[in-house]
Amino acid sequence: MPKVKPETLAIRREEILQAAEICFARQGFHQTTIQDVIKQSGLSAGCIYGHFTNKEELIQAIGESRHGRDSALLALKGPSDDPLQSLRSIARAFLGDLQKEEGLRARRVALQLWAEALRDDVVRDQVTSGIRQPVAMIVDLLRRGQKGGAINRSVQPRGAARAMVAMFQGIVLQRLWGESVSTAEAMHAFDIFLAGLAARR
Repeated sequence: MPKVKPETLAIRREEILQAAEICFARQGFHQTTIQDVIKQSGLSAGCIYGHFTNKEELIQAIGESRHGRDSALLALKGPSDDPLQSLRSIARAFLGDLQKEEGLRARRVALQLWAEALRDDVVRDQVTSGIRQPVAMIVDLLRRGQKGGAINRSVQPRGAARAMVAMFQGIVLQRLWGESVSTAEAMHAFDIFLAGLAARR
């Protein structure tokens, strides 16, 4: 048999993960079967099992793939010497993503990963790593802001960063529960929070 090219394998794996994400967002981890993923993907059972031996591996792979999406959202939209403006850009990117169907679907799966983290050590490591990344980046921005005089020196960067991440997680939950979440209103509230961090001029 001819050897399958690595790039073809990577494409097939991504197709499987996309199909699994759709199924998991629609039915949840525990109601979804491998047969559902096979049907959604349009691929053969042999192809699916050639990449993932069971549903647990699929769930873990979905958890890992979330990092790539969130890392792209965390990437600053152009260089800025203003840490507060950088934080606003990141917040706008996350809130904007939450208004898209693809972004909302990814958050539905993320919520299930949070629950799965209570019973699966691998998923828990993925989830906690996914929180530590934005916290560390925000801490770095706040510390640079304090050094440059833009952020009040009395602010505790790690506590403030945790609060910002928690704010976004709370908005995610409200959105997933069907509440109307206005990006403009959320950004206004975030700006008030940021104003409290700014150094007094």
